[in-house]
Amino acid sequence: MSSSSGLQAEIVTTGTEILLGEIVDTNAAWIAQQLREAGVNLYYKTTVGDNEARIRAVIELGMSRSNVIIVSGGLGPTVDDVTRTAIANATQRTLFLHEGAFAILKERFIRFGVAMTDNNVQQVYIPEGAIVIENPVGTAPGFIVETEQCAVIALPGVPREMKHLMTETVLPYLRARAGYTGIIRRRVLRMIGIGESLIDSTLNDLMVAANPTIGLAAHTGQVDVRITARADTEAIAETMLDQLEAEVRTRLGRYIYSTTPGETYETVVTQLLQAKNRTIALLETNTRGLLAKRMAAAVLGFDPVVRHWVVGVDKLPVGLTHLAMNVAVAGESAYTEQMAVDSAQVLLQQSGATYALVLLGTASMEEGVYGKYSGETWIALAGPQGVHTNLCPFGGQDEYTLQRIGNQALSLLHQVLIT
Repeated sequence: MSSSSGLQAEIVTTGTEILLGEIVDTNAAWIAQQLREAGVNLYYKTTVGDNEARIRAVIELGMSRSNVIIVSGGLGPTVDDVTRTAIANATQRTLFLHEGAFAILKERFIRFGVAMTDNNVQQVYIPEGAIVIENPVGTAPGFIVETEQCAVIALPGVPREMKHLMTETVLPYLRARAGYTGIIRRRVLRMIGIGESLIDSTLNDLMVAANPTIGLAAHTGQVDVRITARADTEAIAETMLDQLEAEVRTRLGRYIYSTTPGETYETVVTQLLQAKNRTIALLETNTRGLLAKRMAAAVLGFDPVVRHWVVGVDKLPVGLTHLAMNVAVAGESAYTEQMAVDSAQVLLQQSGATYALVLLGTASMEEGVYGKYSGETWIALAGPQGVHTNLCPFGGQDEYTLQRIGNQALSLLHQVLIT
């Protein structure tokens, strides 16, 4: 690489409908992915409404801190398409009618068999000295305004058009401007059973490195550890990732369940059950059968991995009627570890499954320390290795609680399956 830092870029998407959430901004996400693969550092993303002064202000700020600004949207023929004016004012250029682009625009309307209205002409007004990016899949061309410190790149907001111009013109331009063909590779280590703060303290010395880098993204009951490497070639970058991943696994390997972005914990666990030709029965008293549904949805093919489940105290397996009576008399707080063990053993025997997983918990409507609902859940797993139990300090019906309880139950099953 010619520079250890490389190009510093930011993305600006324009459009009031995007700013107000009426349309999801998929353009910025796609552009960010392309910049990553091209080895361009992305530091900022901004969304701004269809207002010339505000767009100009965002671009002026970007020019003070970035080498590249990619602006998507606002190049059409309507009154609210003000991006070209904002860029011209921010870069202190005048707009002029680009005769070459105008000729192409007129030819395109003739080919369409549609009369060109006067407002379409504004699409071919380009800032003085800009590089025109021909748009063969639309009517509005893009353009690049180069200043001493920054290149401002304007692209149409229509995703198909933006992607074509980005792929065919902008990415080659950026690689040439950077002076190298370096790339960035990323890997995601998905962890469960450990909190973000503990991961941060465990990997603290690795997280301050400039290259490769580590970043954390917390989700409900699960954390993604993203490791990223920049190098001149893909092979070198992958080697750097391999080395960093090995170090992370040395410290936190027992919590890593996947390296596939988006892969769910229940998918990993059910695949392990299938690979080992094992089946499971579930009993859930306070989670509405959600864990059984998660696992059943993750099953590949038609293998009956999730064989049987019951929901609620009123549907306990035969042989546990005493448990139902005890709970009815003493209330939900009567659940104990022994009750969970007994339930798992009876369910294992009656279901004929390899494992029986029981979630025996409360669902109090009182405000609790751990969220809207107070309570706790005893988890018991019975199988060939005996009975294993775990206490989850959550009880209730809200989405966060149900996810946490399910993840903790899956973690117990996962640890048994991999030992």
